[in-house]
Amino acid sequence: MLTRIWNLAIKEFLHLWRDKLILLFVFFGPVTELALVAWATSGDIEHLPTAVVDRDRSAASRELVEALENTATFDADYYPQDVEGARDLIDAGVALAAVVIPPDFEGSLQGVDKAAQVQVILDGADPAAARAAAMSAEGAIGTFAQQVALKRLGHMVDQWGEVVDLDVRVWFNEELKTSNYEVPSELGFMLAGVALMVASLGIARERERGTLEQLMVTPLRSMELVFGKALPVLVLSYINFLLMLSLVIFVFRVPMRGSWSLLLIIAFFYLLLEMFWGLLISAVSRTQVQALLLAFALMMVEVVFSGYAFPVENMPWILQRIANFVPIKHWLIILRSILLKGAGVGIFLKELVSLALLGVVINVVTIYFLRRRLE
Repeated sequence: MLTRIWNLAIKEFLHLWRDKLILLFVFFGPVTELALVAWATSGDIEHLPTAVVDRDRSAASRELVEALENTATFDADYYPQDVEGARDLIDAGVALAAVVIPPDFEGSLQGVDKAAQVQVILDGADPAAARAAAMSAEGAIGTFAQQVALKRLGHMVDQWGEVVDLDVRVWFNEELKTSNYEVPSELGFMLAGVALMVASLGIARERERGTLEQLMVTPLRSMELVFGKALPVLVLSYINFLLMLSLVIFVFRVPMRGSWSLLLIIAFFYLLLEMFWGLLISAVSRTQVQALLLAFALMMVEVVFSGYAFPVENMPWILQRIANFVPIKHWLIILRSILLKGAGVGIFLKELVSLALLGVVINVVTIYFLRRRLE
């Protein structure tokens, strides 16, 4: 039996070696996309083109604009005469933010009757940039207001001492780098995508070319056919995972704080899970194009319920329950926990058990369905 499986696996390796397009897809496609995503997210959101409507033109208004620019988030590149001009710049996409300083801004700061007003307009079409700009603007304007208050109170502040001693500590991602979250997530998606799509081509290719019947009249049993088709996919996908993991850790400097052996073992079994999904798709597909489309559709469903683009905790109750049956959701939690937190099995035991149960169910269903289809 092992000899027959090995011979079929060698046949699959030779076929993949001759199909240069598949090899390019397996090795260069995911690695290239991962590198582009890591490169794009490695920097902070800063130097947003900003329109400033300064209707006060005082020393205080200039200090406020300077405080905003010192955050490195805003660049005061445009000075329209009115609010309509600033809105036109935002509508055209030329400016991503606008700061409106009303007349008598400096006078309001010196009085006590009412607070000085400042309006910040953000382009919400890019939520990530708008969120970062809002936080930066709130911090800069809050600091500016605190300095004004200190000037008002003068020597009285020295008698109060320190009112609030704030100590903020960030664990696991001390620099709050977006790439430390985005890049491991993209690595998880690329691993699932390669295993799913390549596995989905195996049996569909044989059926499309009319060679599946020839394989079935050989001494190969249905289970041997399944494992012979799966072995090359497993080897290629795991090599691809090692390449992408090396790129993530050694090139883009995502911290690896956990156990290498634990990560490599869990990744191997997760590959088996996604690979059997692909084999099931391959069995029900009549052509390779149909198999790829079904695999792509399944990947889109996994992306939605993975928690990558939108937190699962914020989804409606029924969608949260559905997400628990999506393997990649548990896999991304495990992957990020090992890389960023250095977590052990005890920390993500719930996700590991869920992934194991899903793997058993998917593998049993896939093998049963494949045997019935092939026999």
